[in-house]
Amino acid sequence: MTTNHSMPLVTQRLRERNRQALEAMIAAEDTVDQKRKTLDLKGSDAWERLAVVAQKESGQSHHCRRILLSVYNSYAWPLDLTRLRVLDRDLQQAALTVIEWSLYASDELHEYTPIGNKLMQRFAAIEKQKEQ
Repeated sequence: MTTNHSMPLVTQRLRERNRQALEAMIAAEDTVDQKRKTLDLKGSDAWERLAVVAQKESGQSHHCRRILLSVYNSYAWPLDLTRLRVLDRDLQQAALTVIEWSLYASDELHEYTPIGNKLMQRFAAIEKQKEQ
């Protein structure tokens, strides 16, 4: 009867692969955490920039409202990507930052601002009125 001497090597290779996979997962989570922190800083400024413009009365305001509403509730307010094309470059960048932030944020974006929910309800009322 012979013993299989390669079995410890297989076990060792499996352990090494598991360790490498775990290290890769931890590194990926660290990357996501860093991205989230960066977006938390940039995202709130971008959200406020869009919210300030959205409170005005212009074509840009209309599109900023719709972008914010889409991030707020995409089922009720689907995002038409052509809205991004009609915005000034700085507003385009703010909109893209807000959209990316919405993917990484741990809370709803409007919750980062004390009056965020009230503001979103106001924007929704304005846009519903414009649709009629």
